[in-house]
Amino acid sequence: MDTQPARYYAYFTDTDAAEGEDDELEVLVESWDADGRALILDQAEGRLVVAKDRPGFLRVERYNTPQVRGVLPGGNWRLRAKEGPASHSRVGSPVIAFLVYDTYVRPVTNLPSPNGRWTTTSARYDLFQSD
Repeated sequence: MDTQPARYYAYFTDTDAAEGEDDELEVLVESWDADGRALILDQAEGRLVVAKDRPGFLRVERYNTPQVRGVLPGGNWRLRAKEGPASHSRVGSPVIAFLVYDTYVRPVTNLPSPNGRWTTTSARYDLFQSD
């Protein structure tokens, strides 16, 4: 039984969906069997089962949103705006941690925005080590 670094979801028909609501359920694919079939957790049985064998199965899709693979401490790193009054600051905001994704690393200096997105971009901020 292999596990995979990318996330996949199995989709099923939701027979309990009310009129006008989304009539699909998504279930995380936990692993793949030796024949390459998607396995999902059956909570009632307490085991992994083949998604396609479950009633209402529709499809399996890859979840393409970047995933955090690890977290590193911020150390002596700081972040400051490239433009505006803060761009001349020697202090900047302390980096609490670095979120490590598949192909990039993102510094964390505070909580994400209300919509759950991190607002630091290399176009707007400089990363530097404090003295």
